Amino acid sequence: MINDVKQAIVNKLLELYPDYIIYDEDIPQNFKTPSFLISLIEQSYSKRLNNKYQSLLSFDIAYFSHKRKTEIKSDCLSVQLNLLREFDLIDTYRVLNKQATITDDVLHITFDINYSEIKEEEFVKMQKQTTNTNI
Repeated sequence: MINDVKQAIVNKLLELYPDYIIYDEDIPQNFKTPSFLISLIEQSYSKRLNNKYQSLLSFDIAYFSHKRKTEIKSDCLSVQLNLLREFDLIDTYRVLNKQATITDDVLHITFDINYSEIKEEEFVKMQKQTTNTNI
């Protein structure tokens, strides 16, 4: 399920920034800019009734600008505004608790995605039972 949510985030980023590179969880040594890094920060998972489960995923999207040193701040602010506006709904997932910070010329957008799922269980059919009725 986490991979489905990550793929939805990648698709949304590609829709907004089709020419940017997107990395998942790890940046290579000679990474290219402009790029995004998607990281799963935390997950909580709890059981509800029967075979239903609830999960909260916390993500961090880091944006690395390709602009000159004097233009990085304004570029990060424009990407920040665009992502905060467009990340209300990612595919069918509602985005909660959006926050943005710029640290060391890298924009970090953090948010949560809450989803529910039903775990399919295999049902065991009743087996034949023989009863001894001889008294």
